[in-house]
Amino acid sequence: MRPSIIFNLNNNITEYTGDPSNRLLDVLRLVYQLTGTKCGCKEGECGACSVILDGKLVNSCLVAMGSLAGAHVITIEGYATTEAFQVLSDAYKEESAVQCGYCIPGMVLASACLLASCQQPDEAQIRRGIAGNLCRCTGYNSIVRAVSNASKQEQINWIPSTSNLYVPTSLDSAMQTRAYTTCIPYTGGTDLMVEARRDANYLFLNQVPEMREIVEDSKYIRIGAAVTFTELIDHALIPQIVKDACLEIAAPAIRNAGTLGGNIGNGSAKADAALICMLLDAELRLESIRGRRDIMLRDFYRGNKRLDLATDELIVEILIPKRNFDTYYHKKVGARNALAIARTSFAAVIEWKDGRIHHFATAFGAVSEVILRPYEIDALFVGHTKEEAQEMRLKYMTAMYAYIQPIRGRVSEQYRKDVCMNLLSDALDVFLG
Repeated sequence: MRPSIIFNLNNNITEYTGDPSNRLLDVLRLVYQLTGTKCGCKEGECGACSVILDGKLVNSCLVAMGSLAGAHVITIEGYATTEAFQVLSDAYKEESAVQCGYCIPGMVLASACLLASCQQPDEAQIRRGIAGNLCRCTGYNSIVRAVSNASKQEQINWIPSTSNLYVPTSLDSAMQTRAYTTCIPYTGGTDLMVEARRDANYLFLNQVPEMREIVEDSKYIRIGAAVTFTELIDHALIPQIVKDACLEIAAPAIRNAGTLGGNIGNGSAKADAALICMLLDAELRLESIRGRRDIMLRDFYRGNKRLDLATDELIVEILIPKRNFDTYYHKKVGARNALAIARTSFAAVIEWKDGRIHHFATAFGAVSEVILRPYEIDALFVGHTKEEAQEMRLKYMTAMYAYIQPIRGRVSEQYRKDVCMNLLSDALDVFLG
């Protein structure tokens, strides 16, 4: 029995159960009766069978059905329902750019994809954009003029938004969906599904390759937002402090599904992995169709569940600076080890250089509306020897006591404050002796 291939065809969820090696071209014409997609060469040379796949122009004669799971396919029939099609149709008519018409469905979709990527192309750019679509009637000049005329129309969304099924398999497709639909980004779902909404449209990001990688460059360890906690624990590049924090997150069944991006994007001060990322001065890579934006995690949180994240942006990567994180302290206080929600959590890291404190950082979770990261107070120790830091310990603890002001929760404010101070004192015992 062949598995079902579920994909979005002209904004309708479609289930295909035939041979996965069949051409998309043949299935569109013979199974779904979408004959606007023309059969020409079947070798990818003429462009008559062009369709839009995940926001990009492709030759449907070269696409196997098995590759379409979760994809978005738009044929000329689907595109003909849009405002953008009407603009192109009028432009083609005005320039008499249609003769026999056989190439026109593919040519129109090629024009649309060109204008989506280059809103005011010159003649050379237009000719390059339609170069894969052959026309044996017009000589191309009238088509070039038509595309140029259409490009002068303002505020046209040349690639239509899709709906119902949001399972992109590329970052470009995910950003298009995020920009033009109302949907909730979904990676692991371990927070979202607690209060699952029947009417919700989720943007499932688990198949976006750029969000599934763990790589490094000269400055950062780069973690895709859809990487699970289990994958973090098992990966050689991940610092041990991050692995230890992940091991404290609930139980294996949660860690196998929950993701780092989801933990951060949930916007909770109780998020275990977010606490460690804040401690390590992590940055976030946010992307939208407007471009890329890098932001420090500390600036990303504006309050409880309030994020510096535009409605068209996605958290794509978490960037952890490459530093010496070998000496650290981490403690999560909860009702039981496998409980997902902490009553209070704390982490600290120290780095020594030439006998002096080169870097010192602390972070407190489940205390305030956001994760606390007392930069100025922690800086008191930087540059000092162990003996000097020991002498400064009372001054440091006094400043911290004034700084930590817990909000009301399941346990009293004073309880959490006392726990925070005790954990901080234990960490200093470990670091300073």
